Amino acid sequence: MNKSLFLIGTMVAAVTNLMGQAPSTVPSKLAGFHKVTARAWSTTLVGVNFVRPVLASGKLDAEAANNLTDNNVDFNVALAGQSNLWLEITSGTNKGIASPITAIAQRVLTTEDDLSGFSAPGDTYEVRAAHTITSLFGATNSAGLKPCPTATWNGSADLVYVPDGAGGYKYVFYSTAAAGWREVNSGAADAAGTPVYHVDGLWITRNDFTNLTITFTGSLRTTPTFFPVANGTNLPLNTVYPTGSTLANSGLSTQVLQGTETTADIVWLPNATGGWDQYYYATASPPSVTAGWKQVGQGDVDKGSTVFPSAFSFERRGVTANVKMVPNTIYNGL
Repeated sequence: MNKSLFLIGTMVAAVTNLMGQAPSTVPSKLAGFHKVTARAWSTTLVGVNFVRPVLASGKLDAEAANNLTDNNVDFNVALAGQSNLWLEITSGTNKGIASPITAIAQRVLTTEDDLSGFSAPGDTYEVRAAHTITSLFGATNSAGLKPCPTATWNGSADLVYVPDGAGGYKYVFYSTAAAGWREVNSGAADAAGTPVYHVDGLWITRNDFTNLTITFTGSLRTTPTFFPVANGTNLPLNTVYPTGSTLANSGLSTQVLQGTETTADIVWLPNATGGWDQYYYATASPPSVTAGWKQVGQGDVDKGSTVFPSAFSFERRGVTANVKMVPNTIYNGL
């Protein structure tokens, strides 16, 4: 997990189905599933576009640095036995801002980041658990990743790269010898609970002759999303929202550094051949260039209708900042 206010791109995925299904104890209005493909003998960037159900929600009664209080919820009861939790502000000026939870008291949640400047008493919030290797791929590898026949990594299995929050990755594989998930160079430690936060883009290395299709399930978020982008970096990101978001309706045009192919922020989208297509928001330069989304190397052709896949990479040429995304218009009123 990133150690600053986290959240990711508010865009799209290759969703196979979306079902109007409201879990009985949560305010989420939709749930569903989508499929991603890990390409044979390749490393593929994929995203999990649905989150886990809400475990606790309410209105804030008070706040202080890193502490948020709700006097109407017993968090010790509501969140008993849970781990890798994160809290999201769901109303007010900064709805969608979020942070991991580091400590739980009866009425107070302590967050990794100080949200007091982004929320106020009366704002609503939701608490969820992050996905884990088990929730995504199954306790016994029901997703069908190529397993490792030995208890430690031997280079033959499929490998999942999970962001570690410090700019690197944890490399996780399924071992048939150990009958469980393991992390490269971590011995016999169980890696099944490795968290995958909703901002995280995953890389999957497929060491097999066939493509592998994986189904991810969960609940739909409809609030805006923020993610930190640092100047000079290229950050792989999960695409939070299901089908419908494009470059034009994603809200990114107001957040990216606009310019030319060589000066603007670049949105890298994985394509069907295993490569990357690069897009940027062009500033108008009459008579040859109109303002709008363009593809690197494709001149002034409008690319605003380009649909986001399940994950993308964001190359930041502008200043370091928290970039805000907004759900596309098909979710208005949900």
